[in-house]
Amino acid sequence: MKNIHSAVTLSIGMLVTSFTLPAWAGVEPPIELNAIPATIMQQAQEQFPDATFGSANTETEPGGNFVYEIQGILQDGRKLEYDVNPSGEIQEVEIEFQSDMVPGAVMKAIQKNLPGFTPTFIEASHSASMQVVGYEFVGQIGKNTIDINVSADGSKIEISDK
Repeated sequence: MKNIHSAVTLSIGMLVTSFTLPAWAGVEPPIELNAIPATIMQQAQEQFPDATFGSANTETEPGGNFVYEIQGILQDGRKLEYDVNPSGEIQEVEIEFQSDMVPGAVMKAIQKNLPGFTPTFIEASHSASMQVVGYEFVGQIGKNTIDINVSADGSKIEISDK
């Protein structure tokens, strides 16, 4: 951890106003797909008819919001996570992205603020309307692996401790 903090201290100092505290993930116990209410599975399958859903879990977020998280693979091999509450309201859809799918402004903001960061995994977070609302990157700075969240326009960068 000390190396991560050393590697990004300068960047953090320059970006104090654009960094936020890391979000704390809730507990995510796995469940069988057949434990997901049929109406919710049907909704996921209708929205992503070419996806193969293979696993699921539940999560109670820090604010107390309970969601089903259904994981799958799109036809092109990218990972998908469909998060929905018990009433069927979509909370978030996360889809694996390749670096060429991320807007240039987002990539430039990362390189400007975290020089030398090399992404190894990227996912885009979508709203219920499938609008991209942010990106999560896992990658390397030197020998350290870090997880960052970036707003859809690249204006805010958050380093997560996972």
